[in-house]
Amino acid sequence: MMVSISIIKFLLFLFVLITQISSSFYSANDNITFHEAKNEEMETITIALYDSISPSVNLLERAFNYGWESNGKRYELTVERIDNNDVLGGRLANYDVFVIGASGRQYFHAITEKWKEEVKNFIYNGGGYLGICGGANIVSKGIEHPRFMLDLLINKASLGIVNVYLNDDQDGEWQYLWKDTGEDHIPLKTWIDKNCTIFKGYEGKSRFITYGGGPGMYPANESANEIKPIAIYLEEPMDVAPLHYWKWMGEWKISGNVTTDIKKQWAGIEARYGQGKMIIFGHHPEVPPMMNGSVTEFFGFSIYGISRYVYKWEGGEQKSTDYNWWILRRSVAYVAGLPEESLPPIE
Repeated sequence: MMVSISIIKFLLFLFVLITQISSSFYSANDNITFHEAKNEEMETITIALYDSISPSVNLLERAFNYGWESNGKRYELTVERIDNNDVLGGRLANYDVFVIGASGRQYFHAITEKWKEEVKNFIYNGGGYLGICGGANIVSKGIEHPRFMLDLLINKASLGIVNVYLNDDQDGEWQYLWKDTGEDHIPLKTWIDKNCTIFKGYEGKSRFITYGGGPGMYPANESANEIKPIAIYLEEPMDVAPLHYWKWMGEWKISGNVTTDIKKQWAGIEARYGQGKMIIFGHHPEVPPMMNGSVTEFFGFSIYGISRYVYKWEGGEQKSTDYNWWILRRSVAYVAGLPEESLPPIE
């Protein structure tokens, strides 16, 4: 009997001790617990990323899985990949921002008026839009003087809601895509407008951004929504990374030079369509540039699995993967409607 009473007393003592320790622990962490649960608000920006076979879509997805704090409030970006069926099914309305990066499939999907109307209505009614390379092409007015079949396809698919024409020739700028092996970290020095909201606070006058065959842009001769250039190419791709045409003559020999002419044209634009804000870039902030590299050309396979003469950009100083991701994050936060003081940090 005495043993049973002793065991009961011991268990009661142990219960009181654990309770006191537990109470002391939570008391010591009250500030943290209450801060997270009560004081900190959170806002989520939902991003629809158009799927693509280009590996750069993986970099965009990683860049947009991100959160930050500003003025006691927590912000988070969340991203989901969508496809043609999602657009046609009216599911863009479930998101705050639509992003199209290095993709060509939208040219074929946008031949249908239904696809065009869904995207245009999303932006017009206040949805944000970020377009990169092919995503810039699709919202433009297309190519002013088409010469190739793909030019005609781009013009047929273009939404025409950004008042620019594209300088993106199949036998010029596009060769930096057609000959790409997935290692196109070519840096192009780019002027940026420090008065533009997404660049405010950046200390430099220019930024190196990776080029991969995208357009130079210039104003179309039609009245449309207001546009504002926010970035300009300061270098010519063919000067920084010269490419060639090759021909088999018993052995592979150079048969000509790839010529580009986008220097001093617009590389980035801010625009509006209805209630929607848009940012578009001709080059690739998602891909880290390699400084002081050089081109190596060889017979191999392009990023699309086509055998031909291709190139690598190698031998230099590779910037970190997230080198320009702050540009993307600030862009989507801006077009989603966040005020300047709440945008992600410049890193």
